[in-house]
Amino acid sequence: ANKKLIYFIDDLNMPYVDEYFTQQPIMLLCQITSYNMVYNREALEERKDLVDIQFISCMNPKAGSFMVNMRLQRRYTILTTFTP
Repeated sequence: ANKKLIYFIDDLNMPYVDEYFTQQPIMLLCQITSYNMVYNREALEERKDLVDIQFISCMNPKAGSFMVNMRLQRRYTILTTFTP
């Protein structure tokens, strides 16, 4: 019924890079934005479709990685602002 959910992700560039050079939270976010669904882990035959959701993120300019995974970046509109 006419409701939307907006996820705000703070410090998008902070997840730990593992031994395979991936960031697990970022890859989960890529999967959710690519397929718009998740599976129930207890009953894998149940699929949950995600509708009417948006993701908004920000990055810390002084810490963490200064690059965003390209697979995730293609799903976002990028805006850059500088503090005066």
